Amino acid sequence: MIPSIDPADTGNSGLIWLLLSYGYVLFVSANLISKGLDLLLLVPSLAGLVGSCVLPLFTAIPDGAIMLFSGLGPIDEDKDTLSVGVGALAGSTILVLTLPWAASIVAGRVDINRTTGELGYKIFPKLSKTKKWSKVLFHTGVEVNKAVRIGGKVTLLTALPYLLIQLPATYLTSDYHEGDDALGDGESFWSLFALLASLAGFFGYLTYQLRRSQSGMNVAMNLRRESVTQKAVVDGMLSLSAALGQFMLESDNWINSESNHEEYKEMSGTTSTLPTEVYNKLLYILNPIFLKYDSDPKDGMLNQREMHYLFRDMHEEISETEINTLFHQFDMDRDGRISFDEFIHATAYVIKKSYNKDIVNSLSLQSIENWKTSSHSFSFEEEVEEMPKDLANKRPEMQQTVIKVRAVAMLLMGTTLILLFSEPLVAVMEEIAERSKIPSFYVSFVIVPVISNAPEIISTQFYARKKTRKSLTIALSALQGSAVMNNTVCLSIFMGLVHFRGLAW
Repeated sequence: MIPSIDPADTGNSGLIWLLLSYGYVLFVSANLISKGLDLLLLVPSLAGLVGSCVLPLFTAIPDGAIMLFSGLGPIDEDKDTLSVGVGALAGSTILVLTLPWAASIVAGRVDINRTTGELGYKIFPKLSKTKKWSKVLFHTGVEVNKAVRIGGKVTLLTALPYLLIQLPATYLTSDYHEGDDALGDGESFWSLFALLASLAGFFGYLTYQLRRSQSGMNVAMNLRRESVTQKAVVDGMLSLSAALGQFMLESDNWINSESNHEEYKEMSGTTSTLPTEVYNKLLYILNPIFLKYDSDPKDGMLNQREMHYLFRDMHEEISETEINTLFHQFDMDRDGRISFDEFIHATAYVIKKSYNKDIVNSLSLQSIENWKTSSHSFSFEEEVEEMPKDLANKRPEMQQTVIKVRAVAMLLMGTTLILLFSEPLVAVMEEIAERSKIPSFYVSFVIVPVISNAPEIISTQFYARKKTRKSLTIALSALQGSAVMNNTVCLSIFMGLVHFRGLAW
């Protein structure tokens, strides 16, 4: 056991200290795994596989490890220690579908128009302040994507293996005395049946997610990937080119073509030269960034100063001269301001050329000279958020490599810590149950789920508070995903312990 501190040798204060210490380590470990998975979502070539298979599997590691170590002790003690694992499993599943679910709905609710019945996602403020409970209950609400409805059905379906062991166990305990070896023998077939059903549910779920991801129909995961990308860009973790360049590179028909800004000049007001997938992704990711820098005045347009600030803070190495040229190329009505649609096309052009390493050569020198004669020089004195040192001044493709290495390191560290500290935590749960005279099932039912699911709970609240349909869909889908993994991975471990170790439940 690592660390080798016997909870039985400590006093009550020492036991509480061990609980807090081990719990904190598991919280940090789960958080490392969560952040590592988010980093892998920033790598387009891996995002589909990570989102559909790797992410669900890794999120089950904390509860799965506790379940595993609760059933690996001496056979004569496993009945009691297994209760710790089952309590953690049941508590975790119930927790993610109750309190965080309700909190996400409360945090994500918006006003409902009394006349039209429409939700106020497009108005400001989205939620008016009121102390009247009648308005809170009947005049606010949320709306989510159909992915949540599908996720609910999958969650219910994967929960059925619980009954495959619980119903026979309830019947068999009426025929045998507690502790009778024949009870374990009687449950052996049913535990194997439930194990196979759980494994089938797990692999079926991963296959379903992978196919939807490959077809672009995994709505919840696509939304999460876009949100993670948006946050990475806004927080200065990646440059725009590093975050979006590889994704846009995959749109071969566009990014590898010889098309340039001249085509944009010829398009109509509602026609885009960008592929729909590229345009929609940029639309979602760039919208809050555009609004943040549209400040003087806040008129839905960017002037040269604002646009230069934006690209500088997004760690795109674009000179003042190149900003002038971009305005000359994409400011269609020549009013010295860029609309959001023009900004999307200008940004796509910058990312395309930056990722192809020829942004400077792509700019027309004659256009630069013409534009410089009619524009005013300006300087920038505000502070710039620093990019992490291992990412700063690196090409977009090198930033992607660093992201991969950092993500793998975080996943390995988080998983290692969980494997090292899960068994000691189980021992602490057992000792707390013995001293408090409370069944170990209920002790772990209350304590462990809060520790193992804390990062997921915090993450869902972050998304819910954005008060959009997309963000709330991400939050609720993440909670459903956690429940599905408990119903498959963790339940498979439990069934395997009952069957292969001959335990009775």
